[in-house]
Amino acid sequence: MLIYERSLIDIKKRVNIYAVIIIIIFLVIILRLVYLQLFNSEYFKDRSENNLLRTVYMQAPRGIIYDRNGQELVGNRPSFNIEITTEDCPDIKKVLKKLSKISNIPLETLELKVKDHTKRRRFEPKVLIKDIDRDLLAKIVVHKYELPGVIVNIIPTRDYKYNNFASHVIGYIRELNQDQLKNPRFSKLGYIMGDIVGQYGIESKWEEYLQGKKGVQLVKVNANGIRISEESFDAEVPGNSIYLTIDKDVQLASDKALEGMKGAVVALNPNTGEILAMSSAPAFDPNIFTKELSSETWKDLNGPLRKLHNRAIQGAYPPGSVFKAVMAVAGLSEGVITKDTKINCPGYLSFGHRRYHCHKHSGHGPVNLEMAMASSCDVYFYVLGQRLGIDRIHEYAKKFGFDRKSGINLFNENPGLIPSTAWKKKYYKSTPSQQKWFPGETLSVAIGQGANLVTPLQQANMIATIVNGGTLYKPYLVKKIVSYDNQFIDDNFGKSEIEKVDVPKDILDTVKASLVSVVNNEKGTGKRARLDKRFNITVGGKSGTSQVISLNYKSNDEKLKDHGWFVGFAPVEKPEIVVAVLAENGGGGGAVAAPIVKTVLEAYFDKKYPQKEENFENDNSKNNNDKNIKEIKANVTR
Repeated sequence: MLIYERSLIDIKKRVNIYAVIIIIIFLVIILRLVYLQLFNSEYFKDRSENNLLRTVYMQAPRGIIYDRNGQELVGNRPSFNIEITTEDCPDIKKVLKKLSKISNIPLETLELKVKDHTKRRRFEPKVLIKDIDRDLLAKIVVHKYELPGVIVNIIPTRDYKYNNFASHVIGYIRELNQDQLKNPRFSKLGYIMGDIVGQYGIESKWEEYLQGKKGVQLVKVNANGIRISEESFDAEVPGNSIYLTIDKDVQLASDKALEGMKGAVVALNPNTGEILAMSSAPAFDPNIFTKELSSETWKDLNGPLRKLHNRAIQGAYPPGSVFKAVMAVAGLSEGVITKDTKINCPGYLSFGHRRYHCHKHSGHGPVNLEMAMASSCDVYFYVLGQRLGIDRIHEYAKKFGFDRKSGINLFNENPGLIPSTAWKKKYYKSTPSQQKWFPGETLSVAIGQGANLVTPLQQANMIATIVNGGTLYKPYLVKKIVSYDNQFIDDNFGKSEIEKVDVPKDILDTVKASLVSVVNNEKGTGKRARLDKRFNITVGGKSGTSQVISLNYKSNDEKLKDHGWFVGFAPVEKPEIVVAVLAENGGGGGAVAAPIVKTVLEAYFDKKYPQKEENFENDNSKNNNDKNIKEIKANVTR
């Protein structure tokens, strides 16, 4: 074919096609720029600024916790955390391997920390290792340039001065979790993931006061994320300090007295409701929560010993014979007995087709109220229970703070239970026979057994109400709150009456006198609660032993042993302190719990009335005790 016969190329058409393509490309670029400018400008602005400027949040020190006398119980100390900013780390795997080798922490553990999908701000560090020691800190500093993105952050963390001291009252702190972050209590205060908050006890209940205000620092960093200068700084504001009603020395004594046991101690001022000591055993050391918590440690805390369980307010147990104090008040108030009424105890009470035994199988013989209380005669109170009936027993028990929460400033208080005919109808709905209250059930309730369940705090509050003349106070733990600069002080935490019990004072005095006999009568079950001669102080109280299983069932299982109770008060003339002790699975209350009450009372009176050594040999205490007891009985007679 000749050249002139070939088809000519349409140059114009090709130019048009290329022009269209170029225009489309430019349109795409323009649209992309528009999109980036209008819709993603804030995102890229944030990225560009954060490559140069970083906002660093500084944890504020939490408020200090003091005892009632201003002695520091919980403070703050510097803690060194290893953190990583993933955006500044070009090769995370390599960095984590190096850090694993330096710290001897498994690589898998560190990788899990980095892979944490918890939502955080860009360039916000993730904590890899908490509260490292000085040796590891030195190694990290030496290898700093081999660990891009890894930083050492110094934050204030809690320092619990006396380890397991009042651990169930004070509580502990830990990082906020996702469920808590959704809780309005935390979200409305501006908390974010990674913040440390109170998780238990006072630390949790008073979080809003103890948590300070974070500091904010704007810093300039280089391409490797290394800080090169500071641009601005707003200092952090420490939290408010809290002064508890707890007395450090009394608390230390009660904590020590429970070592190696399961149980609880509550000491309070019967005239105000102030908690002077509250112990639960086994205890735990809150300092362990400031570090990495192993799964083994967590299992131990939540294991069979229930170390995180505050037995003083959460543990519910049959009250045992301590409940006889309420029975006495009810019987005298309703006129079914007088203080001189005698009931014969042959060692059992025949009722229906069975015998209800007294703890003394040979019997106590004819006993009046004082002797029945001192010797803890069960038959006397069986008969009293028959005369009162379950509903009147329930009515009087509730007047003295049972079957309801006390209102103390702690979470998860157990209200306990005192049964009634209405209660049984409500909770046993299967058949009419199950809903019926049987008279035999009243006998068990009358001596503090059966369906009765109370907390050690309720036991203390009940005895306090009797010996203070009939006022049921709301127990409280906080004495005052003070800001770090003393510009704010809230001391509006005085005594608060729940109610005035409508029982004549002479009846309360009669019951109080019978409680004095429990400790000071030679046949009394509470003799081991007497104070040493050097104090010249008379103690009253009531022992109790509550069964875990039926007496007909024999077992050597420690978990099935009886619980021991003792609630004591002193001085008997004008009580200043009430101490309730529960020895869980500890055996008889007079043998096990009463000596602990004595220990706590000694700690209290040693501090309040220090004795000189030369007065210790003064042997007039028994005569003075006898004189005090006679005066109390004379007042009752009048």
